[in-house]
Amino acid sequence: VVYGADLVILAGPVKVIAEQLKEVGGYLRRGTIVTDVGSTKGAIVEAAQKFLPAHILFVGSHPMAGSEKSGVAHAQADLLKGAACIMTPNDKTNRLAKEKVKHLWESLGMTVRMMDPVQHDEILAYVSHLPHITAFSLIRSIPDDFLQHASTGLRDSTRLAGASAKMWSDISTSNSRNLLRGIDEMVGHLSELRKAIIDKDEAALATYFNQAKAKREILDGKAHG
Repeated sequence: VVYGADLVILAGPVKVIAEQLKEVGGYLRRGTIVTDVGSTKGAIVEAAQKFLPAHILFVGSHPMAGSEKSGVAHAQADLLKGAACIMTPNDKTNRLAKEKVKHLWESLGMTVRMMDPVQHDEILAYVSHLPHITAFSLIRSIPDDFLQHASTGLRDSTRLAGASAKMWSDISTSNSRNLLRGIDEMVGHLSELRKAIIDKDEAALATYFNQAKAKREILDGKAHG
């Protein structure tokens, strides 16, 4: 399938992409560009450097678009338009290959950012991976017979829990150190909240909720100076 290709894009769970990198190198002609769409980059970039021949040009990519749904039935023609794509070149990345892959994503309507693979995994652990883990944990915490009484708030809060179990198992293990750090910080914040509730400390609760609200407004772009 990849023989004679100018560009190969590997798509799948992180561990599947790493396995694909072991296999495709022998079928690619000199100068072929390979990129991917994996949600963690450290393990994939490492696999590319380890398994791809020197004459194959690899550039890591992470198009940040999509939903918790997967499969052809949920395809969207404009899925990438207006979304961000993080590319993760390093000091071994071919400059021309990087520019060609950047042009590819931009031609699909994406805004491209460049980031070191290590930095990518640290940041994404907090802004993407931790929210998914939180959604999985939240929905599991609710008794089954209570779900019939749920409103849109619970649906909104747990939407991410509808994502692929295989994909998120791979993400969790491939970025475990960063994700565990995020989980530990969230547990710390929950403990702080728990103590304020136990103490019936309304001032502490108000401070906690207001600080959270302010940060949420930053995310929405509504905060002012």
